[in-house]
Amino acid sequence: MLDVFRSKLAELYRSPRPLKILDVGGWHAPCRQATHLVDIMPYETMNRDAAYGEGSLQIRPEHYHRVDLCGPDPLPFGDKEFDFVICRQTLEDLRDPIRVCREMLRVGRAGYIECPSRLRESTKGVQRPDWCGFYHHRWFVTVTGDSITFQFKPHNLHFSRQFYFRRWPWQRMRERYANTYLLWAGSFRFEERIVIEYREVQVDLRAFKRAHRHVPAFRFRWRRET
Repeated sequence: MLDVFRSKLAELYRSPRPLKILDVGGWHAPCRQATHLVDIMPYETMNRDAAYGEGSLQIRPEHYHRVDLCGPDPLPFGDKEFDFVICRQTLEDLRDPIRVCREMLRVGRAGYIECPSRLRESTKGVQRPDWCGFYHHRWFVTVTGDSITFQFKPHNLHFSRQFYFRRWPWQRMRERYANTYLLWAGSFRFEERIVIEYREVQVDLRAFKRAHRHVPAFRFRWRRET
């Protein structure tokens, strides 16, 4: 899917007509093809060094909107205003990703979503030796077909070998297992999977580890991706 997205970016870059492209939450790593960007952080601190895609960065101050994506107001755009909407490595951070998905569907005709995989968020040693995944992420994110599901990331994940995987310093997670992707056109489905009862949480964590214990997610750092 990542290669498909790269091809899509190249297609957008070479479009014979001007396109309106929205980057949702792209302050940390903006897309060069994007014409507009929304984020809670200020324009002046945007991480230009991490920009990706072809050409030069197009976003100008007047098209950078500093907003709380989960705030009470809708995004400051009209219905179907954008040809394409990009949301990479953002939804897993937010307190209300369902609201943001709804707004992306409202303002966009098509788009791309990328989040860390549940496998990555369930692995110790990704960011620090003693916790799983990334410390500030709120959600497990799963994509199945044209549907994206959010499930809260519980604290007990970090404390039992029954629940987590381990990445050692000499290992690297393969790209196809590290992230989950959704390239959509017209519409996509989204929902929160609600798991409340503690025993149900434990059963769910064990079941996920059991189902993925033989997945070849890691490789030695000094070997090429396969």
